Amino acid sequence: MYEAILTLRCMLLKTVDPARYRGIQEMDPLNTIRQDIPKLWKRNQKEIVSRIRDDWGFTEFSEQELHTVCGVIEVNAFEVGQEPVKARALFPEAYLLMHDCTPNTGHTDAPRTHLLTVRTLREVKAGEPLTLTYAYILQGTLKRRQHLSEEKFFWCSCARCRDPTEFGTNCSAVRCTKCHRGYLLPMKPLEQESDWKCTLCPATVSSQTIGVLLERLSKRLDSIDGNDVEGYEQFLQTYGAVLHDNHYLLLSAKHSLCELYGKIDGYLIPELSPEQLKRKETICRDLLEVVDQLEPGLSRLRGTIMYELHVPLMIEAGQLFQGGAIQRTELRHRLKEVQRLLRESERILAMEPEGSPEYGIAVAARDALKNMGAI
Repeated sequence: MYEAILTLRCMLLKTVDPARYRGIQEMDPLNTIRQDIPKLWKRNQKEIVSRIRDDWGFTEFSEQELHTVCGVIEVNAFEVGQEPVKARALFPEAYLLMHDCTPNTGHTDAPRTHLLTVRTLREVKAGEPLTLTYAYILQGTLKRRQHLSEEKFFWCSCARCRDPTEFGTNCSAVRCTKCHRGYLLPMKPLEQESDWKCTLCPATVSSQTIGVLLERLSKRLDSIDGNDVEGYEQFLQTYGAVLHDNHYLLLSAKHSLCELYGKIDGYLIPELSPEQLKRKETICRDLLEVVDQLEPGLSRLRGTIMYELHVPLMIEAGQLFQGGAIQRTELRHRLKEVQRLLRESERILAMEPEGSPEYGIAVAARDALKNMGAI
């Protein structure tokens, strides 16, 4: 229903705002590619095109025009809004940005107006394309490329996708079952059906075998309750022997734990043991090490992880100093790292829209810095 409404609103611009409609016509609908996907084309015909023309009586719009607008939306739309209310929107210039799995821009939309802000995440050289990502950063190449093919109708061939190690992070690496020391990586990462080869021994396995394994582990991860700390820890312990430490499935579990430690009953900050605080610190550092390679700069993900990391560091420093385990010089050194994390987190997340959860973290970081005072 809502897809049909959005398509109709775009079509009505043809008469009420021709200039905006011309802007929509400039966006690529990839009709040729989409027509070769019968399931998608037939679905749009039934749920959108026929509904607008036959059920709602807007016969002045041809089927081809409606299918074209469907394509424009599917290929170029941005997701806007916050849970539980999200929508898709078209923006007149933002659609020109290229996709890259290690983007140099990020974007946010204002909570009420949905005004889109695009900003660079790091320094961009003259002549370097501005890029954004339509895929989740903490996802492996096989999964990202499949998602982009199904949702955006192209196979990505960016530098990250071309590199079997994904810039040395090994986000897709699976432990070799032959030598148990090396890791299996795709021999030709731009081919979904490529065999995978061990980094240390001659062993190879098929892409299908890897796919079956990852599907099974993905289902296991998805079955864990969102607040189940022990469930995520058990997943890491069980499958850490099967996957590389930086594998995207393990990173997903770590990201959940990064946010759960200190946030839910039984694991609130005052309830955490020294071992659990250290665990939160380790998880945050693991995540930051990967994110610094895959989305460096002023990324939202870096900002939130940095904020999470400052908590165990600050508490641990205070506990060690009070217990006489460290001297004042070491305490100052540790607290300076806390301040650095808070400053960077606040600098990044203060650029998020007011009213968003991320902006709230920026305010909390600012308050924490103020409370710490000079060191």
